[in-house]
Amino acid sequence: MQRSNAEVAEMPAAPSPETLTAELEILLARNGIKVPDMRRDAVMAAYADLRQQIALLHGRYGAAAEPSNVFRLSPTESQGGAT
Repeated sequence: MQRSNAEVAEMPAAPSPETLTAELEILLARNGIKVPDMRRDAVMAAYADLRQQIALLHGRYGAAAEPSNVFRLSPTESQGGAT
């Protein structure tokens, strides 16, 4: 099913590398996580990728396209003797 451009939400602009670094530093400090200097670049790259994936998932559809529930409830049919 094709969606019109009006139905597809725009992806937000990616934060700058400085902003991502500051955000990650705050999150690590808040949670008491110490990353060795030799692994900091790899952790930063993974965090930047995670942020991109989150933005992609959250920006994919507008609120109007969200289902109200995930189940289809069909009415039960009478099985004969029960009323």
